[in-house]
Amino acid sequence: LDPMPPISSSSRRSLRHVIFFIFTIIYVIAIGVFITWLVTKRKKLHYSVQNASVQNLILTNDNYMSATFRITIQSYNPNHQLSVYYTSVQIFLVFEDQTLALNTIVEPFHQPRMNFTRIDDTLIVQNAAVPKSIGEDLRAQASLGNIEFEVFVKARVRFIIGFWWTAHRTANIKCSHVTVSLSQRNNFQNSSCYANI
Repeated sequence: LDPMPPISSSSRRSLRHVIFFIFTIIYVIAIGVFITWLVTKRKKLHYSVQNASVQNLILTNDNYMSATFRITIQSYNPNHQLSVYYTSVQIFLVFEDQTLALNTIVEPFHQPRMNFTRIDDTLIVQNAAVPKSIGEDLRAQASLGNIEFEVFVKARVRFIIGFWWTAHRTANIKCSHVTVSLSQRNNFQNSSCYANI
């Protein structure tokens, strides 16, 4: 029998390159699966309205409204591995399905792991027309000293795991029963929010 020809050094190098390539592919796939698992199994972010107040509320007889609302929203990230990057945040103030004010926070910010972050915003309504029925209901609640709103938040977020950033996701957050006092003493009760990301 003829002896097998020796494997050349170039063949050995090619074999090592193939093995290295295969292991690299396996490693990248494993990391991708692990990160996907972390994102899908992450703990939910928690949101609540910590404070809400109104100043200079004016509602004319012909249903034009002006006011300055100050809202403080708290976000809690309970995850040990994930941090959150907010690209943009929009906050809407709603009364009986009517949007009274909105504001966009365009400055991006980062929320670390296991962290509470406060989002302070001011929403200004300047001589805005409201439907007659909305004006009547606003006056009725204002006469009792409190007005109940809903606060909606729409945010563009990315999750960060180490050096890995996920694609953008949209966070839709609804905070119901946000009761604003019209008296000087603002005894605000915190309002929990429902978040869908």
